[in-house]
Amino acid sequence: MFSEFYLGDSVSERAVEVSNYGDASVDLSQYKIIIFHGNDLEHEYEIPLSGSLNPSSAFVVKYSESQEVSHFDLSSPNFITNGTWPVALLHQGNIVDVLGIIGNQLTFADGTIVRKNEYRVARFSYQPYDWITYPRADQSHLGDPDCPLSEAEILQGPKLTQEDFNRPYVGEGFFGGGGAVEVSLGRLGDGDTTTFDDLPYSLIEKGLDGDSFRYQNIDTPETQHTDIDAEPWGYPAKRWNNNILRNAKHIVIQSVLNSNITETYGRLIGYVWYSNVQNPQPGDYINLNHQTILEGYSKIEFSGSKTTKMLSRGISYYDYFVDANNRGLKEGYKVFGEIDPDFAY
Repeated sequence: MFSEFYLGDSVSERAVEVSNYGDASVDLSQYKIIIFHGNDLEHEYEIPLSGSLNPSSAFVVKYSESQEVSHFDLSSPNFITNGTWPVALLHQGNIVDVLGIIGNQLTFADGTIVRKNEYRVARFSYQPYDWITYPRADQSHLGDPDCPLSEAEILQGPKLTQEDFNRPYVGEGFFGGGGAVEVSLGRLGDGDTTTFDDLPYSLIEKGLDGDSFRYQNIDTPETQHTDIDAEPWGYPAKRWNNNILRNAKHIVIQSVLNSNITETYGRLIGYVWYSNVQNPQPGDYINLNHQTILEGYSKIEFSGSKTTKMLSRGISYYDYFVDANNRGLKEGYKVFGEIDPDFAY
């Protein structure tokens, strides 16, 4: 089955990996890769495979014009897709696994996608939650059939390191330095906005002391405002968020590296972390933005163009959020499909 789809920084840098997770060697001459042009239902390109693939081994096919892919077993001019045209694996003429949706030119890979170890299930229908995205040009997994992280590790979300605490919170001008700093709880808000006290001096000297803090890449449903009506799951999101922050032993905020430290309405924006450990190490903190999506109180929102540069264990913060969002879409809980039992519809 497919185990990785690699994209580099340029359009010609691409490769696909097929892995054998069985107990016996596989005759690859019985397989071929086919590629569908855009929305077509009939494939346009074929890549016959050959040789033998041992158990727990991977076979990599790269585009023949690629200059940077260093590990490959086959080079083909027919590898004509950059993550939008659907790709299928055929065994003796029958489709056994698919990347993308045949008949729909929809992006299935905007970076390098690696199949999770727990989802080694060849599918005729592509399932985004089977995969986790690594940055473009990350070749470290090509030729390795295993995903570096388990599903449980991915669901933990991003993790802080001491390097994050060593970075400045504010970089040049009003741009974030990606630094993490401890704060105290000020005024509780709804599910995606909180006011914190004891902000770093770099914010205070810019006149931002006391400003509310907006959580990056989430947007929980509204609670009742003067001119805004409450929405389903708005009050449950608020109660859930507020309960976590009230009981947290430590709270940390983190700016987005090389992105504005304030958003459209002038509020601070970034990541909120908390820990219930008395004397936490950096890895003990939990990313509350990610957890809000994972628990179903928000879908992922807004652009990831800046947050894809923030990496944790090789995966961007944004792609951890996308993974949590894909889990919600798959399971259909709370804002992803459930009725709020306490809301007067």
